[in-house]
This record gives sequence, structure tokens and C-alpha cells, in this order.
Amino acid sequence: MAAPKVQEQTVPYRITNPVLFELFWLSIAGAVAFSAVAARPITRQVGAPVSRLSRTSAAVAVLALALATAATVCIALAPIPALQAVAITVMTNLLNGAAVILAVSLTLSTIACWRIRGTAGRLAAFPAALAVVTIAMIVAILASGSHSMIGLSFAVVVAVLNGLVWFGWARAIGGTLGPSPTQRILVEDG
Repeated sequence: MAAPKVQEQTVPYRITNPVLFELFWLSIAGAVAFSAVAARPITRQVGAPVSRLSRTSAAVAVLALALATAATVCIALAPIPALQAVAITVMTNLLNGAAVILAVSLTLSTIACWRIRGTAGRLAAFPAALAVVTIAMIVAILASGSHSMIGLSFAVVVAVLNGLVWFGWARAIGGTLGPSPTQRILVEDG
């Protein structure tokens, strides 16, 4: 909120600070891309049975990743004066689409995991929490578009909450560097 502005606040939103523009927008595209990568295996990690719904959820997460990747290319090209207007427009649409599609993927994962909530316990609640904070992030993005301090403050709070829930998810599944809970049980049982 207190950072220097990277773009003009009115159309055509010219870039005023190319280096900060790149850092700011690449961090957003990266967050969406990494969230999409993490969203793809959620139903498997929770232990939901393979179904059309779980496969659709994974496919939709891959689509969100593809859009975020394409947005990254637009971000890289945006500082070029001849491409700036088109790159910013396409980047914005791609990132908005990727965020909405990520929310759809997480919602589908929530539905797929709902049936096993009794056996999966607390782990089955995470897809719902991830879907809620992702949808809240979309609302926060819309609210921050007003350039009011309340809208920007709301966006920052939601972004932090979103990060905390994703961090909680990573802790709940035990990270990807070590063995899964199932692998640990198999090793302990010999």
C-alpha cells in the first residue's frame, strides 16, 4: 500500500517503474501458478477416490497454470513500449481468468473430498478453506480496483490469509520433501 506506484492510475495504465512492475506482477503470476500446481494433486493427497470430478479438478488446475504461464510471458513483454498496452490488457485478463479457474478447481476438489471427510478428518477441510480464500482473493482484487485505502487494505489482509491457509495445507500434507504419512506408516510397520 505504501510502495511506489508501478503504473499510472488511469487508462492506458502506462508503466512508470519497469523493474518494480516486473517484480510486482511476476510475484502475483507466480502465486497463481504455484497455487495451481499445488491444487492439481489435492484430491489424491486427501485420499479421495479417483473420479470424473477429481480428474476434472486436476485438469482445471492445469488450465489455470497455463493461463498464469501465458500471463508471465505478457508481464515480461510489457515494458517494451510498442507492446505495453496489449501486454497489460492480455496479462490482466489472463491473470483474472487463471484466478477464477483456480477457484473452480479448488471448489471441485472440495466437492470431491467432501464424501470422505469422516475418514480424512481435518485434512478434508483444507480444500474448502483453500477455495474460500481463493474466492475471497478474487473479491479483494475487485475491491482493490477502487484505489481506496479500504479496498487495498482488504486485499492485503486477504492475501496474507490466503498465504497462511496455503502454508497450513503444506504443513498438513507434510510437504513434498519427506515421505507421505502413508509411506511413514508403511516403513514403521515394516
